[in-house]
Amino acid sequence: MKKTILHFLSLLFLVSCQEEKSSEISQDYLEKHEEFQKKLREEQDYYLSISDVFELDPLAMNSFGTAAENDFQLRDSLAPSNIGQVKFDKDSLVFIASPELEIKDKNDSIIERFPLAPIDDRGHSPVLSFQNYSWYVNSHEKVKLLRILDSLNPEIKKFPGFESYDLDPDFIFQARVNRYKNPKIVEVPMAHDQTMNAEFIGELIFEYKGKAYSLDFMEGNFIMFGDETAKTTTYGAGRYLEFELDESGKAILDFNRAYNPPCSYSGFTTCAYPPQENWLDFEVLAGEKEKLKRK
Repeated sequence: MKKTILHFLSLLFLVSCQEEKSSEISQDYLEKHEEFQKKLREEQDYYLSISDVFELDPLAMNSFGTAAENDFQLRDSLAPSNIGQVKFDKDSLVFIASPELEIKDKNDSIIERFPLAPIDDRGHSPVLSFQNYSWYVNSHEKVKLLRILDSLNPEIKKFPGFESYDLDPDFIFQARVNRYKNPKIVEVPMAHDQTMNAEFIGELIFEYKGKAYSLDFMEGNFIMFGDETAKTTTYGAGRYLEFELDESGKAILDFNRAYNPPCSYSGFTTCAYPPQENWLDFEVLAGEKEKLKRK
């Protein structure tokens, strides 16, 4: 109880020390926001290009293609009959290409056998490709998933995007950054009734209508948060947001850049959702809504 009171008092103290910063929707802001929207659309196209996801079996060949004899049969009838296989080799994974295809790595080099390592900070292996198809292994704590992507997937053009709130300077905050001495490990919910251990490296402290709030963030200045609009107009499981630092080292927390997790529009993704402490008790009337745009 004492720790809770002291933490609350420290939040009030830190917020009271912040300098007020007025925000306006300037022409420069509009141009930068358009750049953000462009990157967001590219990210959405990437997730919409995922056409199949399979859970790899450590004891199987994990062959994939359109032919029925593969361990994983692709839905797209235009894809090759056999692309290759992903084999478990001790503690690592190896891709073995079909001899009939010219499979390429990210450097456009043709490969026959390729180690699917290293795994990046998102749990992704290197990407391999053949024509408009590409694939990689997504590594989780308990399973390894083979993701197949198709840059010509019709779902990309079908998706109209989400409606958003009007840009509002009242939802742009200058926040104090408090980095933890030791990362905070929290079990967070995921799609498909799963959970994962998320590592939070610090918190942002800001004030809204005279009340102090904090949001835990991860590497990459990444925040998962929820708010009262999740009951009405925004995605019910919460939204995502990245922040930037200004010249003074404070965070620019711009909720106009809040966006929906990929699970809100693609069933082939495995999204993490905000922990309980990152749910705000007010309506954040900014960023993406759950409602789709009209074409």
